[in-house]
Amino acid sequence: MFLKGYLPYRLNLLAEMASETTSEIYRRRHGLTRPEWRVLVNLAEVDSLTASELCTRVPAHKTKVSRALAGLEERGWVTRTTDPKDRRVAHATLTRKGRRAADQIRPEMEAAAEAALAPLTPEDRARVDEGLKVLERLFGQA
Repeated sequence: MFLKGYLPYRLNLLAEMASETTSEIYRRRHGLTRPEWRVLVNLAEVDSLTASELCTRVPAHKTKVSRALAGLEERGWVTRTTDPKDRRVAHATLTRKGRRAADQIRPEMEAAAEAALAPLTPEDRARVDEGLKVLERLFGQA
């Protein structure tokens, strides 16, 4: 069968399945969409990011990132400030409330990811990690 050997399909299917293992946490417990969760966790890793930078890191189309930023801003979790050198650019930053939310959600997400990998042997986990590193290098993410 074509799809069973088609790399983009397989990667997308696995990514969707892996995301479903954690969606219960960000969606139901915390009321976040997937793009909002991804924007939140990316902003928690750095001081600030522009919408363009978030589009690359999330990754998502600019309209999804813009909606995610607006939703997080409504909650008081994100602030955006205009770049003094280029008024068309805004820098998004987590507020204290946003940082607390990210710090609360992150351990739950890490535990869910760990639970998903729990059935694997240490050797299989090492193989999965190595395979992901190979794919990251292949697609320029290493």
